[in-house]
Amino acid sequence: MPALTPQQAAALAAHDRSVSLAAGAGCGKTFVLTERFLAYLDPTVLEPTAELEELVAITFTEAAAREMRERIREKCRERMTDAPETTRPAWRRLIRQLDGARISTIHGFCTRLLRRHAVEAGVDPQFEVLDAAAGELLLAEAVDDTLRELLEARHEAVLDLAARRGLNWVRGELARVASQTTRAQLTHWQSATVEDLTELWQQAYQREAPKLLLAELRDSDPLTALAAQVDLSAAATPKLADHFVALAAALDAIRSGEGDPVALADDLDGLARVRGGPSGSLSKKDWHDPQAYDEFKTAAEEVRKLLGKLKKLDVPTEQSRAAAQMGVELVALAATIRDRIDAVKAQRNQLDFDDLLERTHRLLTDPAHDSLRRELAAETRLLMVDEFQDTDPLQVEIVQTLCGDGWRDAGLFVVGDDKQSIYRFRGAEPDVSHALRQSLPAAGQLSLTTNFRSQPAVIDFVNATFRSEFRDYEPLVAHRPQQTPCPAIEFMWPPTEDPDDGLAAANAASGRATGGRREARQREARWIARRIAQLIDSGEPLIPDHDASEDAGDALRPVRPGDVAILLRALSDVSLYEEALRQQGIDYYLAGGHAFYAQQEIFDVVNLLRAVASLIDEIALAGALRSPLFALQDETLFWLVKAHGSLNAALAAAPPSQLEAREAAKVQRAAATLAHLRQRKDQLLVAELLDEALARTGYDAVLQAEFLGARKLANLEKLREQARTLDRTAPGDLPGFVTQLSEFVARAPKEAPAATQTTGDVVQIMTIHNAKGLEFPVVVLPDVDRQSRPADAHAVVHRELGPLAPGENRQHGLGWQLYRALENQQERQERLRLFYVACTRAADMLIVSGSRKDPAKPQSEAMKLLARRYDVETGDYAGEQLPPGIGVPSVRVIDAEPAPPRIPEGPGRSGDLQQTLAKCEKLAARKSTATKLPPLALPMAVDRSARRRFSFSQLTGELEALAAADLASDGSDSGFEEQLPVGSDLRAGDSSGSEGALDPRHFGSLVHDVLERVNFADTNDAARWCEFLAPMYFPRGAAEAAATALDQVTRLLASERGAALAGAAEVRREVEFLLPWPPGGDRQPAGGRYLHGYIDCLYRDAAGAWHLLDYKTNRTTAARIPQTAANYELQLFVYQLACEQALRAPLAEATLLLLDPGGEHSFAWDEAQAASAIARITAAMDRIVQQ
Repeated sequence: MPALTPQQAAALAAHDRSVSLAAGAGCGKTFVLTERFLAYLDPTVLEPTAELEELVAITFTEAAAREMRERIREKCRERMTDAPETTRPAWRRLIRQLDGARISTIHGFCTRLLRRHAVEAGVDPQFEVLDAAAGELLLAEAVDDTLRELLEARHEAVLDLAARRGLNWVRGELARVASQTTRAQLTHWQSATVEDLTELWQQAYQREAPKLLLAELRDSDPLTALAAQVDLSAAATPKLADHFVALAAALDAIRSGEGDPVALADDLDGLARVRGGPSGSLSKKDWHDPQAYDEFKTAAEEVRKLLGKLKKLDVPTEQSRAAAQMGVELVALAATIRDRIDAVKAQRNQLDFDDLLERTHRLLTDPAHDSLRRELAAETRLLMVDEFQDTDPLQVEIVQTLCGDGWRDAGLFVVGDDKQSIYRFRGAEPDVSHALRQSLPAAGQLSLTTNFRSQPAVIDFVNATFRSEFRDYEPLVAHRPQQTPCPAIEFMWPPTEDPDDGLAAANAASGRATGGRREARQREARWIARRIAQLIDSGEPLIPDHDASEDAGDALRPVRPGDVAILLRALSDVSLYEEALRQQGIDYYLAGGHAFYAQQEIFDVVNLLRAVASLIDEIALAGALRSPLFALQDETLFWLVKAHGSLNAALAAAPPSQLEAREAAKVQRAAATLAHLRQRKDQLLVAELLDEALARTGYDAVLQAEFLGARKLANLEKLREQARTLDRTAPGDLPGFVTQLSEFVARAPKEAPAATQTTGDVVQIMTIHNAKGLEFPVVVLPDVDRQSRPADAHAVVHRELGPLAPGENRQHGLGWQLYRALENQQERQERLRLFYVACTRAADMLIVSGSRKDPAKPQSEAMKLLARRYDVETGDYAGEQLPPGIGVPSVRVIDAEPAPPRIPEGPGRSGDLQQTLAKCEKLAARKSTATKLPPLALPMAVDRSARRRFSFSQLTGELEALAAADLASDGSDSGFEEQLPVGSDLRAGDSSGSEGALDPRHFGSLVHDVLERVNFADTNDAARWCEFLAPMYFPRGAAEAAATALDQVTRLLASERGAALAGAAEVRREVEFLLPWPPGGDRQPAGGRYLHGYIDCLYRDAAGAWHLLDYKTNRTTAARIPQTAANYELQLFVYQLACEQALRAPLAEATLLLLDPGGEHSFAWDEAQAASAIARITAAMDRIVQQ
């Protein structure tokens, strides 16, 4: 065994007490857990400290349990090898017994305990553990069935909620509350009344609001800006110097959090001013530099504004009562749903993961089972828990109870690190584990701070960056010497815009959107890929060579692709990094994720099974036929439908003559395969049917040959295992399996793709959560300044605040607002912990990257932290003085794109398809035996009679030409007052005629985006959305864009139309339509033409009448509204036709809202005008088809 550090020795020797071991990142906690477990076992002595069955080890994951078991087994083998011949049999017996060791996850432990004491727990010992996927399906069915029954019974609460919020909202919120709330919580809050809740919220507000005020203030940008102005050297008078001393003391008190929060805030309010403060009036004469006076005054005003905002929480009583009433109703309905779910599980003899914990907790805490609890405590000599920071209160109570009443004194050994708690979404509460640690005697509060993973340069950066951010922070101490050159930390800041790098032009040429946040992230991904390529290609020795011989000493080697890991907060933009790496010819591996049901191979199988189960599901059949299962061309599907009207009918007939022989053969094979599977579907289990489908199609072999083929094949096997699981409870239930998969595909639950081993020397891409517990020589952290999205508003049952529901139109009750404030604080803290975890994965080199819109205004918690600690432009450390033992970090800043780019080789290179076809034609012409090219190699003829779909913007050019012809004709009258005057540019959409510095198209999109989300009854909500969305469209000039957009939106909200929208019975936004053309009520017109588009707003008033609104941001005047509106008359005509066809009722109005002047123009058409409009649009379509 290697030499122990003093901290490790102390942790292993503490057998006489309970221990909470705070194990820092990379500090060898797994080694200590293994040795601690073995320290109780020595088969060579007559009376070992404990028997194997008296030890319990609980890990966070099954993988961690397997790893711990194998490590213990390996240690036993080593000791058996070193032991004398006489004691080896004893070690051998212990190794054989290890398979029965009580090492498992908390759920595995509870399962064994409940089976063992099934009678006391009131369960069947043969119960089945319900997996998460099946549990979600059961939840969806229970919610739907319950709502259906309650609606049929005219249940008042359900009808009221559905009328006010919509049935989809009710369904979704009930599913969340029922699934995320324990049975005990539902039972507890079912008896609460509206009065109970409102009184509870008032008490909680009085208790929590001051602390929240202080926390918000401490982390705010205005406070940081004010602190930067407190500089004694800037004071020209003793009065200002004294003022600065008092202000500095107030700021320090707020940062420390010591004292009464309200008093601290009042003190700051008095000092953050130049007039009326305790120092009297301050003027420019008190500063050496008059500009410094202005800066201090501005910073002080911002702090006072924030104080006023934080102190004010004015929620009308009726608003809170309405929220409480909704919470009471949701809890009652959720309890009904849980009753239904519990009944189904009892019938099937199933328990889900929550049941395992709740029933174990009940078994251990029920006074009726006191004797059993004492028996269990007596037979557990040591209970070890890994990753204790990721436990929840219920799990902690189970652990404490299992150890008996004396758990604080002996029998408990928990290992964790509050700084690495990053699983709040799973219910983890680091405060709970921290409280347990603090409750132990000081001798049981041990730590591991010696880091075996990272070099000192990385450790210095971590300590200097995070030392003031976490409570009870203990600096890490590097065990390794610094072997590689410094700096080992890099900041890389790609610009949000770079007109010279060709990226915008490339996006425009490929039809992708240009500008905005996505392009900035695309640029950042390219910088990262080039920097990685630069590190690999340079050949510079930067990584310690752990495989070198001992004689080589501190040997270094170049960076290899397998050394590098790109760690992301989420995989939403992972495609950008994949594309950038491919462009540089760098192989990579995408690990983890939660999008199992969003993988293409899952879509393919779902489509196949739906097509087998149903003879009328044409969409699923089309998906299966064009997938690698049957590999039919899209043109083949077209000819099949053209000839027979539907795909199912086509498969039952001979292939059309237009198909070449190869495609016809594939059609016949698909028809035979589907016919066989449909015939066998009622005779086979679902898993058997799936196996037969794969055997007949060879789909698994096709997947193996694709990129990430091993992952796709593993996903397919995971799906087959789900089918086998279903067959155990509902043999051969193909419709049930199809329903389950379809539901999961539609709702995309968080289900990880199948795990596969990383193969080859490749860059790894994964989430920070997936990287937990891992280490890499080089870590890249992209998008570090990404602003977190506002949390979605969903109902929840809070442990202390009870049932909480978001208010209608964002009119939230006091309880909800208090809950969100508490959550915002917790979420900010977790984002910092996530950044800490990411940084501590790096062993030798760390690259932090971010595309910053405004370097002076960092957006994310991570970037704000870096800006407090470093001059991010130079990399120089700029934080508070570091204590002895923590070195000043050395940071390199990269602000120019790494160059030159490498040229990808091999299959990653793309060619010119047309050029390749031309070469093929030339080669074919040279062959004496050549006759003609295969049909698929020839240019495809356009069938002008084929079905076409048009958007109105596609028609505008032709409509303008027709309008010009009409104006040029003699006496022509279209039936409109002013019909599409020549020169109008409808292709510019709602931005035609706009002027000014703001790009009119982007500005129009911004305003539409705001109006799609804004609460029409709340002008403050408009300001929030304008400020949040503006940077996405205007990386530069966002403030101007937000202000201009807010002006137009606020004008609308303050108008009579705004009041009508705020009071509408129903509002629909961005309504998509598909209008058959010409209009006449047929679902599929003879010409096969459709008009497709989106309607800005459709609302229903209290009388039941529908109103159509279309927003335009054109810069115009009130006097020119009729002329401007005429440009859009045909567009509004089409929108009205679409709405009236869908609603089967006439509209009350079709109105154009011109937001810049704040005016409106409504349209109406008589029969002649309508006929003329239809004729003109039809003529425009004809012109396009004929071109």
